[in-house]
Amino acid sequence: MNNYTIFISSSDAYSDIWPVFFNLFKKYWPEYTGVIYLNTETETFQKDGLNIICTQVGKNQAFGTAFRKGLDMVDLDNVLLIMIDYIFMGKVIDNKIAEYYEFFLKNKLDSLCLAYQSYPNQSNSENSEIVIVTPPAPYIMFSYQIAFWNKSVLYEMALPHENPWTSEWYGTKRAEKMKIKLACLSKETSSPIPYDLAGCLHKGKWINEAISHLRSINYDVNFNQRGFYLELPTTIKTRIKVKWMLVKAGLRGSYWDLFTKRSLYK
Repeated sequence: MNNYTIFISSSDAYSDIWPVFFNLFKKYWPEYTGVIYLNTETETFQKDGLNIICTQVGKNQAFGTAFRKGLDMVDLDNVLLIMIDYIFMGKVIDNKIAEYYEFFLKNKLDSLCLAYQSYPNQSNSENSEIVIVTPPAPYIMFSYQIAFWNKSVLYEMALPHENPWTSEWYGTKRAEKMKIKLACLSKETSSPIPYDLAGCLHKGKWINEAISHLRSINYDVNFNQRGFYLELPTTIKTRIKVKWMLVKAGLRGSYWDLFTKRSLYK
């Protein structure tokens, strides 16, 4: 029996994605029999054959608040974090999931990303499929890719006022200052959970890779409901908007939190 649980980060705004996500979850990972926490605001969702607990954390003004409230409801120390738009695109290799989780436990890691990430300062481990990341690893020390996490450490990565983008930005800086014990799969190793690291949506609209996969398996989705994402050139206005978003998050507490962070280890 697993001594970790799955935590799906979502909100009611993505309720139309829940059937797609969980239908593919059941199709591609039938071996999983544990609990799945689905972070919701007021709505609920169930799928036959899956043990889904909807957190119903209430309406919140920020992603970070809902994220933390959802994690507070998880009764185990370790979670497999999955964002709701990371729909599965192939058979999950269950025995590899178990193998990597044992590595996570044995090495007392804070996080094990189940995909390759181009972190600097990588070193080999006793498992040729996993590399250890040693801080400093600036700008990419934290992301919301599918990963095993110590729940209490993951909790620190998102402050209540932050959205997913600002929490990745400041979470990376926090993770580096905290010197978290981090690992990821090697460049030559395929993820045991096939998915598009970009997700199936961008800015709320469907991206081509997800559309192609769903159509290839004859999965019926009304793509027009959300629309199709069209990549546009980055403008100076967009860059200023992103910069101001980061500055505002910093002024609301991210700067101070970063200043107070210390290493988790002596």
